[in-house]
Amino acid sequence: MEKELIEKLKTQLKEKEAKLLGQITELKKPVDMGSDVDSFDEETDEATEYSAHLGMIDSLKKSLERVQDALTKIEAEGYGICEACSSPISEEHLLADPETRLCKDCKLKERK
Repeated sequence: MEKELIEKLKTQLKEKEAKLLGQITELKKPVDMGSDVDSFDEETDEATEYSAHLGMIDSLKKSLERVQDALTKIEAEGYGICEACSSPISEEHLLADPETRLCKDCKLKERK
């Protein structure tokens, strides 16, 4: 794979990593919907929102892990190789999904 393409994908991955870290940090901030902390309804709303945030944080952490795995593979020069069949992942597929671990064929098999 061309070094220029790898650098382009690395830049995209680093940008996505920064964005995900920012989103996770933002969602981890305490939820406060107003100054009346004694209101039962308000506390219930805050608890519900916090619970929803936990689900989003989990999803974002999984995405972050995939991005960081791809960045690690770039550094180890193992990027762009399918984890299932060890075939090269097409440039087209990497451009569409830079953190992909599988080639198109293996991805299709995984979905079945």
